[in-house]
Amino acid sequence: MILINNLFRMKTILKNWILPLALVFTSVLNGNAQAYLQDPKFGPNEEARQECAANLSLYQEYYNQRNYNQAKKHWMNVLKNCPAARQNTYVHGVRMIKTWIDEEPNPMRKNVLIDSLMMIYDMRIEYFGNRGVLLGQKGVDLIALDPERYEEAYILIAESIEKEKEASSAVVIFTYMNLTKTMYDNGKIEAEKVIETYSLLADYLDLQIKDKPDDLRCVQVKENVDAIFSSAGVANCDNLITIFEPRVKANPSDIELVNKTYNLLSANRCEETPFYRQVSEILYNNQPTSSRAYELAKIYIGLREFKKGEKFYQDAIKLESDSIRKSVYLVEYANIMNNEFKNPQQARTLALQAISENPNLGHAYMLIGNLYASEKNCGTDDFEKRTVYWAAVDKFIRAKQVDPNLTDDCDKLIGIYNQYFPAQQDIFFQDLEPGARYTVKCWINETTTVRARP
Repeated sequence: MILINNLFRMKTILKNWILPLALVFTSVLNGNAQAYLQDPKFGPNEEARQECAANLSLYQEYYNQRNYNQAKKHWMNVLKNCPAARQNTYVHGVRMIKTWIDEEPNPMRKNVLIDSLMMIYDMRIEYFGNRGVLLGQKGVDLIALDPERYEEAYILIAESIEKEKEASSAVVIFTYMNLTKTMYDNGKIEAEKVIETYSLLADYLDLQIKDKPDDLRCVQVKENVDAIFSSAGVANCDNLITIFEPRVKANPSDIELVNKTYNLLSANRCEETPFYRQVSEILYNNQPTSSRAYELAKIYIGLREFKKGEKFYQDAIKLESDSIRKSVYLVEYANIMNNEFKNPQQARTLALQAISENPNLGHAYMLIGNLYASEKNCGTDDFEKRTVYWAAVDKFIRAKQVDPNLTDDCDKLIGIYNQYFPAQQDIFFQDLEPGARYTVKCWINETTTVRARP
């Protein structure tokens, strides 16, 4: 009887609707009836709680039927009288209001609905928290529905990113980068802020990709964020140096700052600037890796600062664990040792180390062959000096054996240098025969085969 009396007291609200009456019975008689009657989130007293439950059931029924206009009255009653009852009230409200906005032809009315949508987000935050995530959603919806309110959307998403950090959704991060460019284009922020924002968002996306490497959406968002940043026109070397050089100088122990600066300089091809080298060395000294040492080696060799380049080549070789990469470093270092330091013997030692790391490195054999062929003072007479070409050609033959891709280059070198072999009569006067074994003199000290010039 209490339930029937309560239903009659609600007559002024529910009028004579049969469906609403049935829905109220369904709502009240379920297993949670006593729970909601005792829950102050549904209202200050039993009558208000029953009315709240009735309106919840009514609007949800119409909502499920996508009859949003019929749901509206009951949904608004829930917002007004028991706003903390259900979080879905706000989830459903966002969907309904977006539908009404899409259907509304009147611009003024549309703006009112957009403001109502913003209010729904604020109410949800007030009663259910999760401010960071919801501000992000609110900002994304605002800029999508009213691009002219970009500054307001920017402020909303900025706070969201600040709170959520790397947990921010990909769409929020993308929208924030887009809004940052819009703010810059309209003179609302400086180039420095665009650069800082990009650096921050790129770090967050890198963390997300590292955590979920198979998430193609994150990878796509990262590419889009990179593209937006590039199109902003703020990331040139002069700007980056002006902004970050004083900071790095003041805080060289802030490795996070140094790393961000390095990434920005690298992305914008500032390798030729002294500041890039400074940042690279700070980063290397604090976090030494083979790849960083190798990059510095290449930079300093390019600047013809060979002593510095040599030091970093040695570090790169020492730190490298991959035998293939190490062999490449060794061959490059060997070439520098020969060409710049004029030390062919040390160059050969490095090339032999490269071969020990990677026996199929034909370039190392070619290097040794060229070292031998370039030696002009190995021997006491013309015959002995010509025998170095036997040893050189041996290396070219070996190079194309281990790496057939080098065949054409090696055949050209063989064709050049076998013209410098001793003549047949010279071999005869040395009491030697073609095919016999012969040890080349001086530092080369290679055993080879006697051959006559073709």
